[in-house]
Amino acid sequence: MPEYQSAESLLADAELRAEGLGANSGILVVEGPDDKRLFARHAIDITQVLPAGGRRLLLSAHEKASVEQRSKIVFVTDCDYEVRRGNLKGAQGLIITTLTDLESDLLNIGLLDSLVTEIVPRALDSEEAKKRISDQVRQRAEALALPLGRVRMAAQPLGVELKLDELKLHRYRDSRTGQVDAQKLVDALHTKVAEQLSLVQWRQLVAETPTDRGMCHGKDLLRAVAVVFKDDLRAGTITADQLARDLRLSADQGHLDDWDVVRRIRVWQRENGRSILR
Repeated sequence: MPEYQSAESLLADAELRAEGLGANSGILVVEGPDDKRLFARHAIDITQVLPAGGRRLLLSAHEKASVEQRSKIVFVTDCDYEVRRGNLKGAQGLIITTLTDLESDLLNIGLLDSLVTEIVPRALDSEEAKKRISDQVRQRAEALALPLGRVRMAAQPLGVELKLDELKLHRYRDSRTGQVDAQKLVDALHTKVAEQLSLVQWRQLVAETPTDRGMCHGKDLLRAVAVVFKDDLRAGTITADQLARDLRLSADQGHLDDWDVVRRIRVWQRENGRSILR
């Protein structure tokens, strides 16, 4: 996949691709290769989906794109708490995920059910069993991912690398009840910001973040789902990366039609007379 040194080189490549594919074809710019893996399976031509190589470059390219370029190129980016902070909003040719990121959006449109039926044998007993297990996994995973998301948002302006993927999540929850010791988790992560904030200041900063389920970050959710599968349901060890791959593979046309991001891409297609997704 190409690596772009500037927003201008990204726009130039996108325009070149659009011209090569014809006047009725558009280009979808996404953040990274995993995003391309999802959308490319549903694109008319795989070359129509272009990974920018990062959020910053994508947003810079959108900002610098002319009105004419925005009629050929549509950009999709993660919300990632920036909308809540007032730093990001939708614009012509810019589509933002409904929840924090692409993975959290996919889990929200019913794809968790697909994971459950693949991984938990008891979920195949009946529709009721599948729903009961899916609800349990969702509730317990969100209970664990929510404090992580609040910590992410609190630490974002500090420019600190939290390395949450190294956190031993099972230490902060009870696998029998699904209860999470959020305060213990927040306090444990104070070590990452201790040079800038006291423990009291850190607790207060986290306490000021929103508490709704939309704060859950997709990467945290997938790690939490993996923990619930392993510790609570004894379904074996599966990694968050494997779950992310399975999410992408499970996303069929029906799921995409239920996803607000895809609906907005289709609106852009109609308004500009360009086709990207089948």
